[in-house]
Amino acid sequence: MRSHHESTGPLLPRVALLAAASFAALTCASPSAPIAPAALVNATPLTPPSWYATAYAGMERCSGLVGDYARIRWYHVPGSLVHAPDAGGYAAAVTYPSLHTIVIADFYASDTLVVRHEVMHDLADVTSHPVEWFDGKCGDLLP
Repeated sequence: MRSHHESTGPLLPRVALLAAASFAALTCASPSAPIAPAALVNATPLTPPSWYATAYAGMERCSGLVGDYARIRWYHVPGSLVHAPDAGGYAAAVTYPSLHTIVIADFYASDTLVVRHEVMHDLADVTSHPVEWFDGKCGDLLP
C-alpha cells in the first residue's frame, strides 16, 4: 500500500505549481476573464495591417478614450465566424478587453466597421455594447 506522500509526490513541486497558478490568476485584469478564451482554439496570430493602427487612433480621438494599440494581441480564424461560446456562440470577431486580445474571422479582417467595433471594446474595456460607445460619439458601430 502506498503512503499519502508517495501518491501525491513531493511537497515542493506542488507548492511551485500553486505559486505559478496564483501568479497567473493575478495577472488577469478581471477575475471573470477567461484564461484561455474559446475563440483562440483555432486562431493563429495576425500581423495587423497598418490601417488597424490608424483606425485605433481615430477611435481614440472620437471617443476621448486613451489606450495602447501596441498592447493588443490580434488573432484570426479561417472563414466567416469566430467560435466563441464564452461570448454567446459565434461572431465575426470577439474581443477580450481584459486580455487586450482580438480574434477576427478572415472574412471580416478587412471590414472597417468590424475592426472599429472591436477596437471600441478594447478602448472602453467592455464586453457589452453601451450606447455611449457603440451608437454615439464614434458613429454607429453596431452591425
